[in-house]
Amino acid sequence: LKITLIMKKLSLFTAMFALLLGGCVEKVPSNPNGIPEDVERVVDMSVPASFDWKTTAPVACEFTAPHLSRVYVAAQRGAEPFASFMVGDGADAVKLDLPVTAKTLYVSYETENGLSPQEAVPVAGSAVSYALASNGKDYTGIEDGDKNTTIGDVIYMPASGWGTLLFEDLWPSYGDFDFNDFVINYKVQLHMNNKNKVWGMHIGVRVKAVGGSLPYDLCLAMKGVKGGEIDGIEPVEMYNTGNARLVALNSANYVKDPAVLRFENIRTNPNRQSGAAYVNTEEGFEMTEAQLVNASFFVEFRNSIAIGDVAFDTFDFFLSRERDGNNIEIHMGGFEPTPDAELDYAFLKAGSAATDKAGDYYYSNDRLVWALNIPHDIRHAYEKVDFLKAYPEMADWAQSGGAKSQDWYLHGVEQYLVRKK
Repeated sequence: LKITLIMKKLSLFTAMFALLLGGCVEKVPSNPNGIPEDVERVVDMSVPASFDWKTTAPVACEFTAPHLSRVYVAAQRGAEPFASFMVGDGADAVKLDLPVTAKTLYVSYETENGLSPQEAVPVAGSAVSYALASNGKDYTGIEDGDKNTTIGDVIYMPASGWGTLLFEDLWPSYGDFDFNDFVINYKVQLHMNNKNKVWGMHIGVRVKAVGGSLPYDLCLAMKGVKGGEIDGIEPVEMYNTGNARLVALNSANYVKDPAVLRFENIRTNPNRQSGAAYVNTEEGFEMTEAQLVNASFFVEFRNSIAIGDVAFDTFDFFLSRERDGNNIEIHMGGFEPTPDAELDYAFLKAGSAATDKAGDYYYSNDRLVWALNIPHDIRHAYEKVDFLKAYPEMADWAQSGGAKSQDWYLHGVEQYLVRKK
């Protein structure tokens, strides 16, 4: 019964999960935007000390309504909404995580006769404002219902249906910076009740590449959710894997530290070609999207949670493995290690490329990082190809502190990117 309920509520996500869209790729000159000729490798870049490497930012929806109404938000005109939520009459305010390149959202709202026409609404810095008209369908007085009643949804990474995580796995030392040691597509959908409280989350992953041999697992720390708030995890869809699991590492009564989830058994792909050293990183051993490991899960929370506590900028995707009694973790720049690895962090970074600045986690002394989070499904580089060869405009972006070439990940160089079969 629970699986039936979940599948019914997740129809929008399931449709998007099956949509396999690739990032835009174009041939670009070897020296675009005036990048200095000596900047040919990631390690050659001169990055500002304050640069955070983020490609998305939270945007507050400052929406008003004369009564409780439901709005829909799309990334492009005519596109399917990636978010729907309640506005007015005490509903919690919503923040959306958007690519920093996003300048306009397209908003409509529910009326008694259907949806209103979409209106273009500019994104002004960290906020977007919109006032619903009085003809919005009035939800005032609607019963709260049980926590499994879905009124609204927010899907993170709306631009192409998938986000992409790219990891180097030799932290705290520099690797070859091809950023293909572990490449994962992901999608997150939150399910909300009539006050925009979150009662459940659907999360999907697609393993695009495993170009490293170290046995890291993908994990997710939810900084605003305590471990004891994870009530249950159910598998939803599985492709090319028979034993993938999503496991809550905290006990059910844990109330101190953030919930930590681990994706197990997603590194191994039964379709890996004979003779290939890695999964989908070597020329001549490319794989089709249909051959990749896909897995999705539904996470139910014990209590409905304020949407601000599950904002996407609190989602900490990281790699984890055990070595000689140490729990080695690789996070995005700025995210601290979990309590299981915190004591090991200082020891492991000593004498390495990792910064010695207190609290400045997972940046190098040169302000480089071991992980990237991209709000699109992008193609990854071939084995041993420096990432700047594959995406030269990243140098302009990073060296400008994020001010220039903000869509660098849409302008890759064809010959250095793993071909799609």
